[in-house]
Amino acid sequence: MTPKIAVVHHSRRGTMRALAEAAAEGARAYGAQVRLLRVSDDKAVAAWPEPEAAPEDVLWADGLVLATPTYFGNPSSPFKRFLESTSPLWSQGLLADRIVTGMTSSTCLHGGREATLLALFQTVYHWGAWVLGSDPFSAECRATGGNPYGLSVSAVRDGDVGEADLAAAWAAGHRLAVTTARVRRADRVDDAAGRARVTVVHCAEDETVRMLAQECAAGARELGAEVRLRRLAGPAAAREAGLPGPAGGAPPAAVVTADDVAWADSLLFGARVRSGSMAASLLGFLQSLEPEAGPGPLAGKPAAGFVATPRLHAGSESALLALNHVLHHGGAVVVPPGYTDPAVFAAGGNPYGTSHSRSAGALPTPQALAAARHQGRRIALAGDRLRREPVTAAATSDTPLEKEVI
Repeated sequence: MTPKIAVVHHSRRGTMRALAEAAAEGARAYGAQVRLLRVSDDKAVAAWPEPEAAPEDVLWADGLVLATPTYFGNPSSPFKRFLESTSPLWSQGLLADRIVTGMTSSTCLHGGREATLLALFQTVYHWGAWVLGSDPFSAECRATGGNPYGLSVSAVRDGDVGEADLAAAWAAGHRLAVTTARVRRADRVDDAAGRARVTVVHCAEDETVRMLAQECAAGARELGAEVRLRRLAGPAAAREAGLPGPAGGAPPAAVVTADDVAWADSLLFGARVRSGSMAASLLGFLQSLEPEAGPGPLAGKPAAGFVATPRLHAGSESALLALNHVLHHGGAVVVPPGYTDPAVFAAGGNPYGTSHSRSAGALPTPQALAAARHQGRRIALAGDRLRREPVTAAATSDTPLEKEVI
């Protein structure tokens, strides 16, 4: 089935519009149906001819390119108004599972480009969207500074855009169309490759995290996935002051290796939170996976996280967002739970990943365990949809679609 891509931009000088046009051409080159759209802005210098974006365009699209200039390290206010206009659709659960990538520009090299892209993604995590950063190992990404979160370029006053920037925007649109096509065709392709494979990695010295990991694994198995439950290296029976230790009599999981990550179609990572960040053991393991050159074992795979915190607001959100940054550097597709199931609301409504605070009890509540199980089902489904390569032609289009991998 032909993917539908909406390319939405806010542009006053023309930089973002030029990038958006290039991204739209990249998606069309794959055979996607494309809508090139602008956001409403009373202060726009030029009246761009494309239609004004509306929430219904987000509903129509399977994938979106969101292109906004950087204003004080954030998306522009017109672009934020557009995103906020989708709230009625979001509240009905209609925006989940769109695939989103981002583009931005600023006059300063470090004027907030990374922060703007990450702020964009925080919004669409609430939708339950899948976030596709740049391909950090591609020549196009490296030619524009190697931003793994999305395309970011320098803006000049006359709106002129360099050839390398346009080539990177074209590649971003094309890659989004490729990925979206894989997801849309998954239900139409015979499952000749066997079951999806999910690896759940966790800090086993913390029983709270261990129980959440077990529920994530159980949820994935409910969808027929083959699951590897793995712990980070370290003493499985270690105990920290004030933290519950492993359950008596339960055998520890095997220690995770890079091969467990390479084997998986999708992955979940869980750890306790210290000082608003994931445990050093998890970060160290993830950093060991980042290759010097070329794609690593995370590239193109759905991934997300879950956490346990000492207090309600001791990093339940920030640690998961920081984990997502690391996943982008590995080329993963971030698939958060979003608000895609009542279990998420019941467990506190964290759209970035399952979390449990020990102020609610030493061990996870039934609500947190249910949210973890939902997250396991969700990551298994994402892995199943993205593990297959696309077929060679669109089911509903005469335009040939080349065989690609992400």
